[in-house]
Amino acid sequence: MVNWREKFRAFTIHFLVTAVLAAAAAALIFAVWFPPPFATLVRGTELFVLVVGCDLALGPLISLVIYDSRKTRRALITDYTLFGAVQLAALVYGVYVVAGTRPVYLAFSGDRFEVVVARDINPRELQAARTPEYRTLPLAHLRLVAVSVPAADHNDALFEELKGNEQHERPKFYVPFESALDDIRAHAGRLADLEKKYPAYAPLLESAAKSVSTPPQQLRWLPLRYHTKFWTALIDTADGRPVAYAPVDPYGES
Repeated sequence: MVNWREKFRAFTIHFLVTAVLAAAAAALIFAVWFPPPFATLVRGTELFVLVVGCDLALGPLISLVIYDSRKTRRALITDYTLFGAVQLAALVYGVYVVAGTRPVYLAFSGDRFEVVVARDINPRELQAARTPEYRTLPLAHLRLVAVSVPAADHNDALFEELKGNEQHERPKFYVPFESALDDIRAHAGRLADLEKKYPAYAPLLESAAKSVSTPPQQLRWLPLRYHTKFWTALIDTADGRPVAYAPVDPYGES
């Protein structure tokens, strides 16, 4: 006869162990790799739930199948060791997949900010970086850079962009963020003008502005793009850095 009480106890223990590992993975992913609001913008939350949720749900369920108090201690250890190894490998692979979608650079390019995730940058482009600091991807937290294409590289940049390899995905064109401060200030718009153009955006923009300590007179906005999705970045004109983000398309397309 099946002892369901023992099986559910094994299920509970297995679930708690898996939950601890999932929590550790979540701490790495959301505290280090996907600071707000990038988990939402690049859909890191959805990917994490899909990958870790399956591991969290399916793993403990296996205990209902493999646990049997009538088995020898050696048999139980063998079963749990084998399945534990498979489950841990699945979790590690899932975290690896999520790592490929982590934002690594926030690049000012032209007249907007571009979100660059790890998988956007071809390893070949990393090696082509002119500055050593851009030949490896940041492991923790995204980094602010600016994009500058030398005149001699204009044709190369154009042809590669036609193939889908955009300028902000090519570290060879990265320069220090501070060097673009004048361009950032020149392209940044007033929040009042954006609110006047799109009155429906006002509550979200005002909420974002109130969430930071930057004086209102220093706040401006620039578009923020991730692939085909646009948000609005609020910047501090003192240093050009984004200080808040609003989930609104400044071009009014959503």
